Amino acid sequence: MVRRRLGAVGLVCGVAACTPTFVDETAIVSSPRLLAVQAVPAEGALGAGFTLTALYVDQDGPHDPSGIDWATCLLQKPLGEPGPINESCFVDASPDLVSLGDGGIVHGTIPQNACQLFGPDSPPPQMGQPSARPTDPDTTGGFYLPIRTKSAGGQWSAALERIACQPSGITQSVSLAFSSGYRLNANPTVSALSRVDADGGTSPIAADAADAGPALTVAAGERVALRVEWPACSGTDACGGAESYLYIDPASKQIVTRRESMVASWYAGAGSFDEDRSGRGETDTATNAEDTWTAPKTPGPAHLWVVLRDARGGVGWAAYTVVVEP
Repeated sequence: MVRRRLGAVGLVCGVAACTPTFVDETAIVSSPRLLAVQAVPAEGALGAGFTLTALYVDQDGPHDPSGIDWATCLLQKPLGEPGPINESCFVDASPDLVSLGDGGIVHGTIPQNACQLFGPDSPPPQMGQPSARPTDPDTTGGFYLPIRTKSAGGQWSAALERIACQPSGITQSVSLAFSSGYRLNANPTVSALSRVDADGGTSPIAADAADAGPALTVAAGERVALRVEWPACSGTDACGGAESYLYIDPASKQIVTRRESMVASWYAGAGSFDEDRSGRGETDTATNAEDTWTAPKTPGPAHLWVVLRDARGGVGWAAYTVVVEP
């Protein structure tokens, strides 16, 4: 099992025109925060529509997302610049921003030239500028449309919609085989969260919902072993777990089949986790990840969130309420 202690990538900026600074954010939520953004579909073709949904919370549970401002940014990221998207995207208004609106759910369209701007196709020439080079793929061969968000308190963050671009530099036969065999990514889903007992047995924890069962009850300061699960994938159908996908090997320029890795990000409104992140590498076929949460010493409800992220940019999550007793 992969275990990592990493902060979620976020941006904090006090005024609209400043250059954002990347910061690490811990797994404990103490103020309103955008924990994750899910794009549906998780991967789309040129001209396809998409829907973005925010997981925006505070220590007491869901927080009003009406003030979140969204925009697609049409600026390429300069070589060597840190962060997921061009820093110049983090402004209130720009000719390179396409507004998607405000709120917890917004809709957009992948530009027809997205594979030129952010993919393997030759970028369009800019008057008076040297010719730009195509974008390098990520480690899964993917390319992404950048989206910037601004939430309360001038908090900037970046979301990405994976673009279905045809790989370049391959033979026609490989290109045809890839086009006919590649399956667009599907978002992962949390199929279960359980408490792991000392004897190895598990007790399911009901996710927050109108018809949810009784909440998990723990003692103040108690250490609770948790296990999140996702579906097992097989065959070629879309699946909410670690999917297999076609990949162009950069050395041989031939198609190979790989399997997504999966990372679970753990968040809580109180208490502490042993690890902020845990998961499974692409060669690990297990469909779960574990962590240990120490309940706060103050009685009352505590909110937990588990966010799953697959290697191709898919995102899914579930929320839980735990009752902490004296």
